[in-house]
Amino acid sequence: MITLVRMNEEQYKRFFEETVREYAEENVKEGRWTPSESIGRAIKETNELLSKGIHTNGHFLCSLHHEVVGAIGTIWYEVKENNGEKSAFIYSIKIYEEFQGKGYGKQSLIAFETDLASMNVSSIGLHVFGHNKRAYQLYTKMGYIPTSIKMKKYLRSK
Repeated sequence: MITLVRMNEEQYKRFFEETVREYAEENVKEGRWTPSESIGRAIKETNELLSKGIHTNGHFLCSLHHEVVGAIGTIWYEVKENNGEKSAFIYSIKIYEEFQGKGYGKQSLIAFETDLASMNVSSIGLHVFGHNKRAYQLYTKMGYIPTSIKMKKYLRSK
């Protein structure tokens, strides 16, 4: 069984550094940012979203904890209410490399959905980078549907 456990300040510091680095790398891979600007932009955007760190209102930063093997990953999400309906948005979900491909991603999403149901959240949104086929397949299998698709065609090779 997997549970979501709120991060402490020390865990958040590590999470912030890893998240910024990975977000910068993903945006460079996608061709949205240059390598030289990527870290600065990732720090700026993440700080804007998490203006008060783990105490940012509506944001939840959690470790994904498996009852037998311990910490298997992290999740960062926000819950908002609009017109009387609560929705969640996943900013980051990560299963540590050594636990990937073992069903923990699916189990983590199920645990997450269970927590959200207890908060009366009616929908979940997320963004997945186009090159991340593995995550896209998992989300599709778990019932997520595309709501917007950005596409690009390169006219010359990179």
